[in-house]
Amino acid sequence: MPDKTRGGIYAGAQKMLMCLTEPAVTRWVTPPTRAGVLEFDPAAFVASADVLYLLSQGGPGSPAPLVAALTDAVLRAGELRARASAGRRLDPPLLNILDEAANICRLRQLPALYSYYGSHGLPIITILQSYPQGVDVWGREGMRKLWSAANVRTYGGGVADPDWLEELSKLIGEHDVTTRSTSSSGSGWGQRSVSHATRRQRILDVSDLHALPRGRMVVYASGAPPALARTAPWQDGPYAEAIRASIARWDPDSRTDWTLTPDAPPEPTP
Repeated sequence: MPDKTRGGIYAGAQKMLMCLTEPAVTRWVTPPTRAGVLEFDPAAFVASADVLYLLSQGGPGSPAPLVAALTDAVLRAGELRARASAGRRLDPPLLNILDEAANICRLRQLPALYSYYGSHGLPIITILQSYPQGVDVWGREGMRKLWSAANVRTYGGGVADPDWLEELSKLIGEHDVTTRSTSSSGSGWGQRSVSHATRRQRILDVSDLHALPRGRMVVYASGAPPALARTAPWQDGPYAEAIRASIARWDPDSRTDWTLTPDAPPEPTP
């Protein structure tokens, strides 16, 4: 292997493993020295009805690479279980919601496996700040593949990339607009005529998409025309109080009752 290639590989690995220089992160992946500490088993998890939340911040030294690695391990375990299941699909499906995927869950092979995992009962929802953000992670062709493989795509506004908004506008399509014009000949009581003409016009142009108001989103579903939808904030939903209580109980930024020992991940004190 050429030295330049080897150096690039080492540099990438060093960047990914930088978070392991933080003792608080290392404790999460170091086998404990005492008994009684549970170890996460991806194979057992995909066979259960449990829910797994992986939280991290982006930036230098972030444990985001570990989040991505653990997510990948769960997906691979789900794939193996699906192969041994009836119809080669997980039933019930294992839903994977990758919020801020470009920052904390950069799975390089995601575009290539998106539809493949979906066909095995491992549907994935990828949430990005914008389409260009995905291009930065997976490249232009990779992001196109990811976008095309999704059965449902949504746009919630706030993007200022005219090229991509132009593509969205074209996907929404055009409609017929009828115009009316009046003309007259002579003066006073001269002859007056009215004519109508039909022309095609974009349903939503680039400026409309850029200025999409809060609370609205465009939904592109496979096999159906694009639709303008109203979002449903959790703050207005039936589980709002339960969610607020959960945030107050588990938000790391507001908690002061975490304990961390060298032998175990942090656990809340009673």
